Amino acid sequence: MRLLTLLLLAMSASAAVIQGVVLDEESGNPLARTVVNLIPLPGTQAGSVSIRADEHGAFALNNVNPGWYVLRSTRRGFVPAEVGQLRPGRPGMPFEVVPGTQSSFFQIRMKRLAAVSGSVLDENGVGIPDWQVHIYSAQKPVRHVGETKTDDRGNYRIGELDAGTYIVRSGPGPLEDESYLLPTYYKFGTALENADPTRVQVGETVTDIVLRPVKGRMVELSGVFSSPFPAVLSLITDTGRKVLGSNSGGNLVPFSASVAPGLIELLAEGSGSRCGGYVRMMADHEMQGIRIACSPLEMTSVNWTGDGSKGINFRSQPPLMMRRVDLDGTSPVRAYKTREPIVPGHWEFRVLVDPSAYVKSIVSQANGHPETVGDGWFGIDIGTSGQIVVALSGHPASVSGTVAAAGKPVSGAAIYLELFDPELPNPRLQLIEGRSDPQGAYRFSGLAPGHYRVLSSFDFDPEDRFTMEKAAALSLREGDNATQGLELILP
Repeated sequence: MRLLTLLLLAMSASAAVIQGVVLDEESGNPLARTVVNLIPLPGTQAGSVSIRADEHGAFALNNVNPGWYVLRSTRRGFVPAEVGQLRPGRPGMPFEVVPGTQSSFFQIRMKRLAAVSGSVLDENGVGIPDWQVHIYSAQKPVRHVGETKTDDRGNYRIGELDAGTYIVRSGPGPLEDESYLLPTYYKFGTALENADPTRVQVGETVTDIVLRPVKGRMVELSGVFSSPFPAVLSLITDTGRKVLGSNSGGNLVPFSASVAPGLIELLAEGSGSRCGGYVRMMADHEMQGIRIACSPLEMTSVNWTGDGSKGINFRSQPPLMMRRVDLDGTSPVRAYKTREPIVPGHWEFRVLVDPSAYVKSIVSQANGHPETVGDGWFGIDIGTSGQIVVALSGHPASVSGTVAAAGKPVSGAAIYLELFDPELPNPRLQLIEGRSDPQGAYRFSGLAPGHYRVLSSFDFDPEDRFTMEKAAALSLREGDNATQGLELILP
């Protein structure tokens, strides 16, 4: 018993307490209930710890083992913050807990996410109340990010935006005299190519994004909807979706709609995913006699293929994640269920593989090639028969090295590895973030062949394309184990 007591006293003497307070950068008020995470660097023998700040914004993490850590806070409406960051949204500086440390105190200041505000005005410059406003990511593929409605004076505000570049657009609708306004981008025009992107910074509200919808004619659509099972037909545009009709099964149901000129999608979904139908078209003139059927769906099969490597175990298949991409945005990510029927349309898939392999491709057996590849997602157009082929390779590439500053290794340095295609106007395909260990060493494994750029900086802005000009360039082939030393880029 005496020996056990001595061991416990020795352990408690070497374990530290990390405490502090989380504050609003703008007001200085405490941020109660903020989540605080203590994250060990690679090589530190400890697990991540999470705690919530109390009503005074204070927190305390007990029994912290010696090693190197990053302290991060997260809260809705605010940019994640890390102790020692140079600017909001940037990675923080790691710190070391040395044996014998009793307590360390940190103050974390958080900034709010960005926002866009402005007005929707009629032809006389008078605000239009209760009018829809939408915001999209400017980087292609353009995707719906959020929406709101104007107040009684025609003013709007869209918040909780990450730093980046966006496109703002008014929604369509009728005025009091039943004249119609078409969706219009900032600063003018109803076509995407006329949109003027808006860049927002951390904690910033960009004001005076004034939208002036233009009058125009709607496009009339009509047709019939057939289904052998109970099903619903929806109209999808980049400003939302609405139900056009329902079918109890076994009959023809007429439908009609008035839409603003542009791309539309018609989506038929049967209850329990028993049937599905999908049409994407350009609505630029009146169309009658459209026929859409909710056809019976087959069970989806996934065929896993490899290159014969011993590192690929098909008996224990890695998770296959999926998300649907429609004109009005991207659905939440979920795991694929074995042999589940998939409603037709555009889907993106991603496989969570360990570093011993990489995903070569995910394709539909019908067309044989992915439509898009980016951030590890592969885009596929699914029909009523979903046959998916996942190709893995057990010969991934890797890159490793040491981060140094003035000839000395940098512990916990922030590292960015970018997969890019130099032939594309916007060449980034994937950005992977990492940290060096306490000795300054880093390693990225499980990489696909391709062109890469890698750099280390505590002040990296993903939107700043000039920063990557300072990066080291690499061309990796299957199975390459490249070594690349990095000099920390100082602000």
